Amino acid sequence: MPQLKPQPQPEVPGDDRPAGNPATPCVRWPGALPPPGSPGFEQSAKAWLFEMSPARWWYEETFHRYPVELARMVRLRLEADIMAMQTALRTLAGGVPGRDPSCPEAAQASEFYTREREWARSMLEHVKMVEAALRAAVGARSGRVRWIRPPLAQH
Repeated sequence: MPQLKPQPQPEVPGDDRPAGNPATPCVRWPGALPPPGSPGFEQSAKAWLFEMSPARWWYEETFHRYPVELARMVRLRLEADIMAMQTALRTLAGGVPGRDPSCPEAAQASEFYTREREWARSMLEHVKMVEAALRAAVGARSGRVRWIRPPLAQH
């Protein structure tokens, strides 16, 4: 299976940390989405969020009407996925009853859980940014909210 390499992406709006400094991790704006405030941002963000959602969510009118709620649910789901992968890794490390922890299946499962956890962590940061941008867009239409960069997750 080919490994995907990260592609360079534009800086996060409002990010004033030095670029390229590994000591200050910098989350990039999702490359598949136009920047907040650009034409079609909300529709693109909604489509992107639906791609990460269970298919049945497409049929929920609430999510089509309120993309901020869709973003919130995707964020909550990713947070739960991260917790599930961490639990699975702890279970494997503690040994599964009746199974040798050094067996190839355990090593492969551990690699899978680690990859999935890291993917979910990365996507979670992107979803948080999109959620904040959607909140700002909705607030701008109502005159209530401005763009606020979400805090980086603490792992």
